[in-house]
Amino acid sequence: MKRLHVSLAYRPSDFARPNDPDADVALPVKALDADGTVLDEGSASSSQPAELDVPDDTGMAYVRLTWPSGRTETRRADLSNMNDAWVTFSDAAISRNEWAAWAVPKLNPQTPLARSESPADRGMDEFSNVWLRLWRFQDGVWKREKLRLIDERRSNVATQMDLELGKAHWLLQVGGSKVPWRFVAVPGGGRARVLITPKDSKDPRADELKVVVTSFRDRAETLLEFLSRDAMRSVSALTESVSFARHLLSEKFEDPVAAVAGAYYLLRFNLWDSVPLSWFENLSTNFAWIPDTAIVHCARLLRSGSDAHLKRFGPEALLQQALSRGWPVYAEGVSLLQEAASLLKSNTAVEAPYIRQIEALGTAKAWAGAATSFYGRTPDAPDALHWVGRPRAPRRHKIIRELVKSRSSGQASLGLAETPRIIRAHTTDSLSPRLQSAPHQPADGRPVKGTVLEDDDEFLIGNIARLPSP
Repeated sequence: MKRLHVSLAYRPSDFARPNDPDADVALPVKALDADGTVLDEGSASSSQPAELDVPDDTGMAYVRLTWPSGRTETRRADLSNMNDAWVTFSDAAISRNEWAAWAVPKLNPQTPLARSESPADRGMDEFSNVWLRLWRFQDGVWKREKLRLIDERRSNVATQMDLELGKAHWLLQVGGSKVPWRFVAVPGGGRARVLITPKDSKDPRADELKVVVTSFRDRAETLLEFLSRDAMRSVSALTESVSFARHLLSEKFEDPVAAVAGAYYLLRFNLWDSVPLSWFENLSTNFAWIPDTAIVHCARLLRSGSDAHLKRFGPEALLQQALSRGWPVYAEGVSLLQEAASLLKSNTAVEAPYIRQIEALGTAKAWAGAATSFYGRTPDAPDALHWVGRPRAPRRHKIIRELVKSRSSGQASLGLAETPRIIRAHTTDSLSPRLQSAPHQPADGRPVKGTVLEDDDEFLIGNIARLPSP
């Protein structure tokens, strides 16, 4: 057999923990012959090249790399006079804005961030008056928090902001006069980055703005991105995923957010019994600030059958516990909530209040890749109705009729007034700051911080400092 050595020359995150294997992104690669037949598959990373074996009679091979977005990149490898060849994929040309390169593999392949020229159709200036709000779930209540940026970047095609978030459940709310109000979950427990860019699709159903989130857990987030797109072959090609997922879960006390990603992978591939049940119990018991921990524990019990339904950890109690902590951080958790609700609903004569809440979340679901996202006016009431305007002057934009059941069928309203008390957070709406118009950018291109006005209640995208054009 001949061998292809495939590696990634991708820049590591500046904010990952030293020697953390989760900080080294891995992507699926495959070797093809001239007819397109798959010869071997694997995963490549910066620290661990993929070793792909091809038949001895192979003269020319093709190596294909796949991003979570579905975009592929192919390189040729000439093996006609050798038994080994080395192929490297680089992220040097992914984006003309180096600081935004991390988000491009998660966006539509046609994203303007990947173009070498400025788009002629639309840019971020069109969205200067789009507003942002930050919400934190604490003591059973959603509270507004000041949006304090520790770093910000802006070009004509993207806006990026870095936040330092405590150990809590966080949601970023986005809205505007033409931008439907929606929420995007942002992982807590450290630094997080959010990138906002105009939509890269002509589909009228697509949101006007794309939102991409990272908490600098590259490999775990890559797994979740592929799962969110049901790209199961790509996930399977990550040959080390099973052992890596178990490793993430075993290291829950070091990084519980990454452990959740590992648990989601094991549940999706029905490998939950490859780790002890106590790992799921410890995750849900010790990290109540992450709603997903109770969700994966509940799903683990339901998958294993009634013998594992301990008195202390019953699936129904865990499901209610998860919802009492907020919404799932990751979209994979929304699917598991719906699965659990369906199973528990079929076993009870009376529909529990949490069933209606999960149905409301499902009908209001929006798209933000691996992160949970949903439409609504307040964080505790996902809504199939789309609202636009300023926070104090909402107006109905449109309704997704095919997702809304008739009220005559007995379905409870999805509105705030009928949200079950057992899992409803009492939203507080204290005023939070808006940043003043950002000072002019200095000649060296460094990002500039705004200043806080204590009497304003939202943060406008247009207040983020703009970097000079390259």
